[in-house]
Amino acid sequence: MTSACNLRCSYCHNEGQSAPWLQPAKTSARFGNIESLLEVATKYGIKSVKFSGGDPGVYPDLLALMDAIATWRQRFPSIAKWGICTNGTPFLNPKKFEALVRSALDNISIGIDSVDPRERSKPLSPVGVEGTRLLEQFVMPLAQAWTGRFIKLDVVFYGDKRQTLDVIRAARRLGINVSVVELNGVMANVTDQEMRNLFLELIAETAAEFSLEAKLHKPLNEIYLFDRAEQTPIKFYQDHCRDRDCGHCRKLHLRVSPTGKGWGAVPCFLQAQSRIIPLAVDGRMSAERFEDAIRYNGRGPSWFAGTPYESLG
Repeated sequence: MTSACNLRCSYCHNEGQSAPWLQPAKTSARFGNIESLLEVATKYGIKSVKFSGGDPGVYPDLLALMDAIATWRQRFPSIAKWGICTNGTPFLNPKKFEALVRSALDNISIGIDSVDPRERSKPLSPVGVEGTRLLEQFVMPLAQAWTGRFIKLDVVFYGDKRQTLDVIRAARRLGINVSVVELNGVMANVTDQEMRNLFLELIAETAAEFSLEAKLHKPLNEIYLFDRAEQTPIKFYQDHCRDRDCGHCRKLHLRVSPTGKGWGAVPCFLQAQSRIIPLAVDGRMSAERFEDAIRYNGRGPSWFAGTPYESLG
């Protein structure tokens, strides 16, 4: 929705933006263009939509976006899931929180890396709020208001097992789902093998503490921890980008970001994310370009080689 964010996490890749990722970015989607994107997407079988960023919580037209989703659900009934991912802090604003609660969204992912006392929810950002405050003043009230809707904490693991386990424990106490994302090796300040070993140790320690069973979800090459009742698992997302696991990366998302010239598809998550496919032709959404976005999505850092988009970017 927007490349803007109220935090400045050192590991942020700011989807669709070129390096360096901490460079100020001000691109936001025009509200009127969202519906045209949805209209084309449904023709190609898109079943779920997630609004991301940057952080959609600072999107200039957030309140209008929240109100519009109910209308879009009626117009595009083939889209079954409507979600949002956020660091949560923008929704400490009462107006934004109320808009989120009354919206027709059915799932939310909230990025929290720490709930340690007196520590920011995103310790690798120089600004922000305490994780405990975010839990008490946003996550818990949302869970009470969003009965029956899906809430998940997304934790970025950058080497501190205790810190990540504390977030997992908090989520389990609240009956909230949780996923753990391995810090992308392209930006990590540790060796690849060191980070991978720590990540595997975290999985083993989490499984032991909560008596969970580890299973490899082969379609996405991810490790999930299940309890005996096979309830919603704790998901551990490995670093596909570092492993050049492009075949699995392409199954996760088709990313579309706003640019100065309208929507642009991002076929490579990180390695070549500044290379995009412009989805507008003469100011109008192009079904042919969207089809190309699907075709080239997740091919890897050199996805553009030998394509009509080789000279762009």
